Amino acid sequence: MDICTATFNEVNQHASSLTQWPQEYDQVTEGRFEGYLNDARIGPVRLFRERMNCGVAQHTHTPAGQYGLLIPLRLDPRKTSDQARCVLSEGITLLPFDQDFFFVAPPETDYTVIALDQAYMESTLSAEDLELLRSSRRSQGVSLTPQQLAIARSNMLSHLEEIEALTMETTGCSKGACPRSTASVECGIRDRLLLLALELYDQALEQGTPQPLGNYHHHIVNASHAYVTSEEGATASILQLCRELDIPRRSLNYSFEKVTGSSPTQYLRSVKLNAARRQLLTTELPITSVAANWGFFHLGYFGQEYRRLFGETPSATRANSGR
Repeated sequence: MDICTATFNEVNQHASSLTQWPQEYDQVTEGRFEGYLNDARIGPVRLFRERMNCGVAQHTHTPAGQYGLLIPLRLDPRKTSDQARCVLSEGITLLPFDQDFFFVAPPETDYTVIALDQAYMESTLSAEDLELLRSSRRSQGVSLTPQQLAIARSNMLSHLEEIEALTMETTGCSKGACPRSTASVECGIRDRLLLLALELYDQALEQGTPQPLGNYHHHIVNASHAYVTSEEGATASILQLCRELDIPRRSLNYSFEKVTGSSPTQYLRSVKLNAARRQLLTTELPITSVAANWGFFHLGYFGQEYRRLFGETPSATRANSGR
């Protein structure tokens, strides 16, 4: 059993701590970041929980050879729509198989993901159900009743608490002195997690064909994000972005409202500030050069907006990086 439990005050550290699950996070709402990760891998099953106080744009690539589903513990749906967000706020989201996946989590989001190895799933699900999961290029949603969702959430949390308790118990034991067999306890947890995951998959697949998530609005936001973080679009204005995507500004505004709950200007400025932050953390470029790389040609304005978003100055970030 491989377990990681950690807290973070830097969004990039949080993103990189979920091993074998490549992802990049951008903090898109103001404040000092606080993140929590509890990640457990036991044989063919993996269960992890992520909690973040700030809004975070998540770009990830779901691992090959694993089928994953996401259950929200807290996901505020008021400013966005499930279809545009690509994650259900009140149900199960089947994650795409071995695909890029983009999701903007609102502030105070808390969710769990349970994933099963492909080889194990092939021995338990029908060929038809496996093909449905394997062929998906998008996330798929299955709505649950309030009672079903409450039970699923409770089960996820109870398993995580059991794993945390086992970690504390084994950490406090000297070799050969544990009061019960750790191996047998791990096997018990593994089997219960496998059963829970299979029950959730059965529940999702029995309620009819899962609804594909994502739409035109999601595509526009993802394309905008990609463009402003490219070399060509790093210094682009909103009007230049509209010309690049060949859409009216009104459509751009509406898409961002549905997916991110904020304006294109606010969101994309945050994305550029995150790109600048990564350069401050990983290079020795002067702060003025880093700012200019991302379209901030007035250093005072850059410092003001940077501090507003991250709660610290660019020079403090550079100092904390040890560069």
